[in-house]
Amino acid sequence: MIEKVFFYKNEKLSLHEAFATSLVVGLAETYFIAYALHLGASVIQSGLLSSLPLLFAGFSPFLLRKVFHRFTNSTWVMLACSLQGLSIAMLALIGAFSFNHSKEFSFYSLLVLFSLYWFGHFSALPSWNKWISELMPPEKSEKYFSARSRRIQIGTILGLMAGGFSLQFQFFNISTTLLFIILFLTAYHFKMLSFFLFSRQTESKTQYDLSWQRALHFLKRHQGFFWVYSIFNTSLFLSSPYVSGYLLSVRGLHYQDYMWVMAAFFAGKILTTMFLDHMRRDWSPHQIYFWGGLIAAPLPAFWPLCDTVFLLCVLHFVSGWGWAAWEVGMSLAIFKKINAHEKIEAVTMYNMIGLPTQVLGTVIGAFALKYYFQENYAILFLVAGVSRLIFVIPLYFQKFGEN
Repeated sequence: MIEKVFFYKNEKLSLHEAFATSLVVGLAETYFIAYALHLGASVIQSGLLSSLPLLFAGFSPFLLRKVFHRFTNSTWVMLACSLQGLSIAMLALIGAFSFNHSKEFSFYSLLVLFSLYWFGHFSALPSWNKWISELMPPEKSEKYFSARSRRIQIGTILGLMAGGFSLQFQFFNISTTLLFIILFLTAYHFKMLSFFLFSRQTESKTQYDLSWQRALHFLKRHQGFFWVYSIFNTSLFLSSPYVSGYLLSVRGLHYQDYMWVMAAFFAGKILTTMFLDHMRRDWSPHQIYFWGGLIAAPLPAFWPLCDTVFLLCVLHFVSGWGWAAWEVGMSLAIFKKINAHEKIEAVTMYNMIGLPTQVLGTVIGAFALKYYFQENYAILFLVAGVSRLIFVIPLYFQKFGEN
């Protein structure tokens, strides 16, 4: 009886935390690139800002593991949450400085602060996965992850719409820069609410324990999957970091239209999670993430063909279908197919392979866009769509979390 009370308490707090965190995503994270463009970044710089900060985040668990080992998993999750809140507050400060200073400093300042934000996010993922596996019984995992995913998508859409309408209509005749500052400060308070909700959950029983030997052993056992995934992930980011810049700068979308296109993506994710509620017992985690990736893979090729905001929304809605299935499938593979003592290593290796290859794809895309395609985004999106479709196929034969 006592265990049930603890479970329902932790589940409720965790779902509330997911909603608060998703509001941060909608109000701030989704507008990071729009903010960079507003402060003077070029489209290529905006793409680099969306990926370069992830490089340190990918390697940090191993570079700083002796520091992390001083904390329990729950304590590190809360510290990482605080770091994210600090970075969002500093982003607001950057906007305040931009009123009276040149915009030339903004790229490197944003690079540092985006790096701090993503470091907080990705360094906490292994600890959070270990912590939540202690709190959630395996038989409750599917229901919990489904509910959490829906909360995240709904909160993200609400935050996204609040930000989009504010920026589009400039309520109270406030300047765009000041509106960005207000959005980021609001997001900061929601991040601190997430910190509070984390602190109310049952503390983790285990220390952060990342073993280099276990990680290498895990990598060796799953090397087939990681080889295929690294190539596929590189192809994913040939074009995806440049979508926001393309829509806002090249296509000239207003903030409101940009908001609808982004909201369509998260609406697609919500629909997928509802659908998977009925299909999950029949589908394995591998089937879920593979078919999700296959649906989403070729879609970049259609960006230049969508000549109305409605068609852009439809395209991104379908993309949301696919990537929600990918994320849910991967979460279930880690939660259900990975041994408890290897969860931290599994998440860390997944990010350590995924984040550097994301940066590699972004840099290749930037180089090709500038020197080979002469900033012709239609060619970039076509090449990316074809590449992704080719490289997603081998994932059918490689299962993450299964030997």
